[in-house]
Amino acid sequence: MSITVQAEEFDSKTVPESKKSSNKQKEKQLEVISIFGQRNQLGTATGSAFVVSEETLEQFEFDDIHRVLQSVPGVYIREEDGYGLRPNIGLRGATTERSSKVAIMEDGILIAPAPYAAPAAYYFPLMSRMTQVEVFKGPSAIKYGPNTVGGAINMLSRPINSDKKPQTEIDLALGQDKYQKAHGYFSQTATLAGYGDIGFLIEGLTINSDGFKDLDGGGDTGFKKNELIFKANFIPSNVQYYQIWQFKAGYSDEVSNETYLGLTDADFIENPERRYTASKNDKMDWEHYQFQLSHYIELDDQTSLYTQAYHREFDRDWDRLNSFNSSRSMQTILTSPETGINALFMQVLKGERDSTTSQENLLFTLNDRRYYSQGIESKLLWDSELMGADLSLDVGLRIHRDEVARNHRADEYFMQAGELVFANEQQQTTTQNKDTATALASYANANLDFGQFNITAGMRVEYIAGESDDNLTGERLTASDTVVMPGLGVFYQIDDSLGLLFGVNKGYVPNSPGQGDSVDPEESWNYEFGLRFSQQDLRAEVIGFYNDYSNLKGTCTFSSGCDETLDEEFNAGEVNVYGLEASFTAEFELTRGLTLPINLAYTHTESEFQNSFQSNFSQWGRVESGDALPYLPENQISIEVALQHENWRAALLLKHIDAMQEAAGDNTELAGFWTDEVKQLDFSSWYRFSANFKVYLKLDNLTDETVIVSRRPFGARPGKPRQATIGVKLSF
Repeated sequence: MSITVQAEEFDSKTVPESKKSSNKQKEKQLEVISIFGQRNQLGTATGSAFVVSEETLEQFEFDDIHRVLQSVPGVYIREEDGYGLRPNIGLRGATTERSSKVAIMEDGILIAPAPYAAPAAYYFPLMSRMTQVEVFKGPSAIKYGPNTVGGAINMLSRPINSDKKPQTEIDLALGQDKYQKAHGYFSQTATLAGYGDIGFLIEGLTINSDGFKDLDGGGDTGFKKNELIFKANFIPSNVQYYQIWQFKAGYSDEVSNETYLGLTDADFIENPERRYTASKNDKMDWEHYQFQLSHYIELDDQTSLYTQAYHREFDRDWDRLNSFNSSRSMQTILTSPETGINALFMQVLKGERDSTTSQENLLFTLNDRRYYSQGIESKLLWDSELMGADLSLDVGLRIHRDEVARNHRADEYFMQAGELVFANEQQQTTTQNKDTATALASYANANLDFGQFNITAGMRVEYIAGESDDNLTGERLTASDTVVMPGLGVFYQIDDSLGLLFGVNKGYVPNSPGQGDSVDPEESWNYEFGLRFSQQDLRAEVIGFYNDYSNLKGTCTFSSGCDETLDEEFNAGEVNVYGLEASFTAEFELTRGLTLPINLAYTHTESEFQNSFQSNFSQWGRVESGDALPYLPENQISIEVALQHENWRAALLLKHIDAMQEAAGDNTELAGFWTDEVKQLDFSSWYRFSANFKVYLKLDNLTDETVIVSRRPFGARPGKPRQATIGVKLSF
């Protein structure tokens, strides 16, 4: 659990003199507020830590979390739609599939629609309203859970302005493919005589585009996303204990004409931005609500308590092409489009031939799912001294419940004269079930700072009970599990600039409700050892990591290209993932007022299955011992070089990702297929005319690189082509 009321909300200006804390207490508060606390604490962190600052977020104005994280070592992404609408993020070998094995949070609260029962990240907030992104890998991941194999990502939303002056900002942008962004917020804090300080923030954001793909016969391939956030703070005066109350509410929605249908490799070469006629009716439509009540209190100079109660709801409908009314899978048709009957199916997909048999009819599924996630968590922090060392003790407790209710139906269409025509057949109900999870999670984490030595030791304990009800079969399955996850991290300061770090923790990913007794949770022991250098404007870090899985899991989902039993999980047994992460950040002064910032991030990764087996999971197939995991590039690098002046900045960001294999073994549909190597260049610049007026220009994918980033769910898929965007920011 992480405390994420931003540091700005604890500005000393808002605290009465009688309540102002010592410097040590302020540092403790800042550590509570986010995963890492103050940025300078990164130098002595006992694990791999990385912060993407507000300055960096504003430099490139990325809406896509994939592009935000491309400069963080140890993070893997798999693009799908080019805009990051459905992110696929992995950390240190944890699968990227729908970011389901990473603890992803906003303001300290897990944001997956159902983090335990169905953690796939179909909801993701817009990055334009975030002011910081924190990425943590290593032993302190045990504080956040339930998934501790890879690590944690925490996004900090905009804080309430605390300086008693109203703050307003408007951001307007236009770009290619009719890209439009309108973003604005207003925030103010005031003093109510005799009661204390009260502040609020209201923020709205809308982003839309016509999309970059060309639908055969014409049609919309774009999207529109909206978000509205409200926050209110109350800091009472004349009370015994300094405290803050905060209420946060949010609404967001999306309508996107997105599809799971890609292209054959031959059609991709001819026109990578093409979409077949058969996907014309595909559309995702969702709504998301969030409510959060937080309370922070300082019980004394050494002790503070932070409590958050939260409730989130997510309702999504995805009406899309799923398959033909045939046992032949879409992946087989697209990877072997000229083989026998596949050629006839391809002509129907393209609208070049009418459906002539019932097997050539197209099945469209309306995947209707409703989720909720709610709970309450408290975190107690206590500072003291032990054996001559500064002691910080962090203890947390969370009671949580989430649920997903699925109601999937299928309608039959046929192709006629290049148009989809409803077949007037009775609608089929393919899935109708409900999965529920209840969890009681606790952790204790102690940090001892001896000056030269910094030691962190902790333990997380989770009790998870799952329940699955299938309304079609009447089957009801229940299961429960208790897991203990220890972790240890050590940092040794060799001198003022150089330090060594070591960490070990147990990784764990729980089973989803409804899995059979033969499916084991994902478990691993994760190790890291590194060297960190930090001096003035230069910071460098090299960390080796080794994840020793006793059991790796795969999950059958439509997004993974699986057309078997939905959400069925598979065991892979022992797997080793190991590699090296390196980062370098420096800022050189060229002339007076002109600097050259440089940021570099590199990741090398190797992986090996330790067993030979045959799996029905489409990403594995028949695996031999020594085979590598799919979608795990051996090398990836990000290099940013900028020129910066007081009133302007221009930057180039180069990203390289090695080709990735799409299946681990053979005897599966994508065996032997690889994604393309990615070499992408982004440019961004801004000029500040005054303190209140700023103009920015950015070019994503400057060289218009066109590559296959994935063939899942089915068919070759491109990344986003070159997109130019110009915007203005007005602040008052």
